[in-house]
Amino acid sequence: MLDASNITVTVQGSEVTLDGFVSSRWDKRRAEDLVDDVSGVRHVQNNLRVNNNSTDTLAGSTTV
Repeated sequence: MLDASNITVTVQGSEVTLDGFVSSRWDKRRAEDLVDDVSGVRHVQNNLRVNNNSTDTLAGSTTV
C-alpha cells in the first residue's frame, strides 16, 4: 500500500512526473516503481520528497 494523498502526477507524452511528499524512502521508490510498470510510460521523473514531519503538507514548509 502507498498513501498517495500528497502526490501530484503529471503526464506529458510518455513521461510521468511525480511531485509532493511521502512518508519514507520506501514509499518514494514504491511510487516510482508503480508508475514505471504502467504500459506506455518511458520515463519517470521522481521529484518526491520524504516528509519526516507530519505537519508538513504539499504546499507547506520543508524540514531541514
